[in-house]
Amino acid sequence: MDFSPEYILMCEKAVFLQQAWTVTYGDFYCDKSAAFATRDGSTDGGISLVDDKVLIDVLNQDFKRTKAVWLPRQDQLHEMLNISYPAEVVIMLRDFISSVTSDTIGRWRTMEQLWLSAYALRKHSRAWTGTEWTSSEPAAGDI
Repeated sequence: MDFSPEYILMCEKAVFLQQAWTVTYGDFYCDKSAAFATRDGSTDGGISLVDDKVLIDVLNQDFKRTKAVWLPRQDQLHEMLNISYPAEVVIMLRDFISSVTSDTIGRWRTMEQLWLSAYALRKHSRAWTGTEWTSSEPAAGDI
């Protein structure tokens, strides 16, 4: 699982992703008030897992979503892309990689970063610049 500052930033800036989050048992999130205070790259202390206590807080409306950045796992990103079978992963990955530039490919350090970028392009026509999500009209035949 990617807990890097880059992935956290990608997720934080992906408003479309955060709005889609339904807090679920086993989700990872970053507590912005803890990890983002220094931005020194050491985010481990701010990473949390949704457990029974968090779900109770959600039910009681005590969970502060504005202070949390959802960090979807690779399997969750696959689900959001409606990928059900291993062969679909390979096909979508091939199609996605062929639709982006080599500069874009060089930005991804983990599979979560790659699949978040695929989700953003396919579902929201957004591309990651390294600092922001920008509008990107997919070319004909793109995923």
